[in-house]
Amino acid sequence: MPAAVSRRSTLRRRTRAARPRVTPLARQLAWMLAAMGAGAPAWAQETSAQVDLPATQVSAGKAAAYGAKQASTGALGDKPLLDTPFSINVVTQELIQNRQAQTIGEVFKGDPSVTANNDGYIGEASNITIRGLQLDLLEGYKIDGMAVPNWGSDVPLEHFERVELLKGLSGFMYGFGTPGGIANFVTKRPTNTFGGSATFGYTSGGTLKESIDLGGRFGPTKALGARLGVVHEEGDTFVDGGHIKRDSASLALDARITPDLQWSFDGLYMQRNVQGAYYGIIPGQDFGVPVSELVRTPRAIDGSQRVASRGSYYETEIKTVGTELNWAAAPDWNVRASYRYTQQNRGNADSAIQLTDNAGTFSELQYSSYQRYAYSQAQVMANGRVRTGSIEHELVFGTSWQSLTQANTGFASTILGTGNLYNPSAFVSSGAQLMQVPSSEGMYRTSKIDQTSVFASDTVKFNEQWSVLGGLRYTRFNQTGYAPNGDVSAKYDREPITPTLALMFKPMQPMTLYASYVESLEAGASAPITALNAGTVFGPLKSKQVEVGAKAEVHDWTLGAALFQVQRGLAYLRPDNVYTQDGMTRYRGLELSARGKIARDWTVLGGLLLMNSENTESDASVLGKRAYGSPRYKATAYVEYAVPAMPGLVLSAGGQYIGNAALEANNSNIVPGYHTFDVGARYSTKVGGKPVTLRFNIDNLTNEKYWLPSWGFILAQGAPRTIRASATVYF
Repeated sequence: MPAAVSRRSTLRRRTRAARPRVTPLARQLAWMLAAMGAGAPAWAQETSAQVDLPATQVSAGKAAAYGAKQASTGALGDKPLLDTPFSINVVTQELIQNRQAQTIGEVFKGDPSVTANNDGYIGEASNITIRGLQLDLLEGYKIDGMAVPNWGSDVPLEHFERVELLKGLSGFMYGFGTPGGIANFVTKRPTNTFGGSATFGYTSGGTLKESIDLGGRFGPTKALGARLGVVHEEGDTFVDGGHIKRDSASLALDARITPDLQWSFDGLYMQRNVQGAYYGIIPGQDFGVPVSELVRTPRAIDGSQRVASRGSYYETEIKTVGTELNWAAAPDWNVRASYRYTQQNRGNADSAIQLTDNAGTFSELQYSSYQRYAYSQAQVMANGRVRTGSIEHELVFGTSWQSLTQANTGFASTILGTGNLYNPSAFVSSGAQLMQVPSSEGMYRTSKIDQTSVFASDTVKFNEQWSVLGGLRYTRFNQTGYAPNGDVSAKYDREPITPTLALMFKPMQPMTLYASYVESLEAGASAPITALNAGTVFGPLKSKQVEVGAKAEVHDWTLGAALFQVQRGLAYLRPDNVYTQDGMTRYRGLELSARGKIARDWTVLGGLLLMNSENTESDASVLGKRAYGSPRYKATAYVEYAVPAMPGLVLSAGGQYIGNAALEANNSNIVPGYHTFDVGARYSTKVGGKPVTLRFNIDNLTNEKYWLPSWGFILAQGAPRTIRASATVYF
């Protein structure tokens, strides 16, 4: 959008020319906090806003590189990051584009608390762990704060302005969900001036992508807005014999009905088909397969190697619509009424690679099913300020209703043959044919979860330094499981109250120290199809979290530190192949993060996570063992250099180092740690009077071979060396 690009460029030049002075205290504070550890960002779109503060205080300049000032926080509404007693990371579309991220794991690669546990071009779908806890596939993903299912799919990143990651428990703010956190995708909204962009991209193997994004405001008073996004991706993937076809489209509308009342609407559709991907690589004993010896973690193989039979694939379809009325009811009060409906259809004919010995021998078991998830949520929330004497209260009141229905056709399976991980030509077919994904005919309801909740909070601000947050959410939770004949197979009713309590202290204006306590519940686990009690649904799990942290925004730097402990109920597969939900796991860790500029042309982002996890109450087979999928540490760094001799050229390099992790709850296998390095370059110029940005990235430069562990027994290959190139034209 030329006008916006021009204004941003002009403002950036002015900011450089009149850079605010940094007091000695600010400089000292920045380097003291930076010395605590390289930090991963609460990333967001770069702005050039400047806040002038009295000379006696720390000087806060423009936001740090890719910096965000605020984020959505569910029941607390939109809040400045410095006013939240939680760890929140925000990644904007700008950084997503510059790193050419395609999956949620790549979006948060630079966050020390986040590790990828699957890849949507190799395995069924991309997903992540946060502080060693996997993101909930049915409760952990939100669009504009409203629940959406994301089981075995990949949200199309191109249609969102930013992705916000709340780390840790979310009971008060969002309701039920695993204690890992919440990923909230914020929809692109109409821009004030009409314009757009078109992007053409290439990824290793032969995948081509084209996308267009345009919008603006219309009418004599610019009261109507619209934004349209369309994406097409198709071609061979970096997996041998792999192929992808993805189409998506989004539309966002809004109307300024009155100066105090705005209506908005958004819709998104995606269909994605990936061939050559598989369910997972699994040690036989973890999948109920008789083995003559304990199968260990195999030697890692190249991420481009095809393991599953040709023709194995999965396909997902996402349809979602949302609407909201936003009313400024009074100078200090705002009311929002929101609704979202999402349907996800998922068909798969993909393979479980069951390892039967330590020489790499496997049998390929292919699954076929068709599944549907339908999610509705309605919410009304009011927030505002009142004063009682010298004390200010930020109040929030709300109510929410959610309903999630799951249905499927059942699972069919067949053994396709046997092979060897280290000799792909050794595959011997059993003569079985590749299975076809069934249609939606014959589906039956398997589960229904209804939640009705009311919530309220009060942030009591005593003065400019001290404030206390107290919040409560009451939820009526009903979970029902159904047999294929329609009979109720399991039923759970709970009415929990989940509290949040936090203390915040600001010793100086751009710095917050906090301590918080949160409780949360999540829907109970269900036994996997290979367990003796397959399909058994368990009651809700309870979690508790304590976190002590610090945040600071000093000149061109944003710094953070958090010390946390999470206690969560444990679900695992016992040695007798019975899946159970019993016991407790404790996660303890220290997270350090920083982002900023070390010189005019140098931008740095980095972070460090140190973790310790342990099963503290459980069956003797897992008691005292590490939590599965939880690495003991992760370190990450990312650097950009704007070349002075060639304006518009930016070089980048990054890396991550992830420690080993237990594959199963009983720790019979430890998955080795790994490291990857990335490099890139982008060049911004004009062609025919139009702004153009060329981007080139190489991920996993050294072609590191490694495993991604997930779900307590599954391995997936890490992505190989991957080349991405794109050109974006703004108009």
